[in-house]
Amino acid sequence: MSSTATIEDFERIDIRVGTILDAQPLEGARKPAIRLEIDLGPEIGVKRSSAQITVHYAPDKLIGRQVLCVVNFPPRRIAGFQSEVLTLGLPDPDGAVVLLRPDLAVPNGGRMF
Repeated sequence: MSSTATIEDFERIDIRVGTILDAQPLEGARKPAIRLEIDLGPEIGVKRSSAQITVHYAPDKLIGRQVLCVVNFPPRRIAGFQSEVLTLGLPDPDGAVVLLRPDLAVPNGGRMF
């Protein structure tokens, strides 16, 4: 178990919901990944993310799916691709990523609390 966090620690992480507009294989990545374009609402706009989600998800099946993303981490360069947000997931029993998403459709850009 990790150390205890404060509510202030939690509030510093900005987690928003967005809808995947486009998904394509990320060419040149060391580990198979998909590059995503995610609409995070009018305040944040469309951002890009690289996600190692190829075990459970085909790019064409991701379009229109809502996902949760950390939007206030610094961008990372992955295989020449600028990943601007961190798309969140959990490991399945074998360690493959399962995406986090809301149970019901919600407005893009909504902040998790």
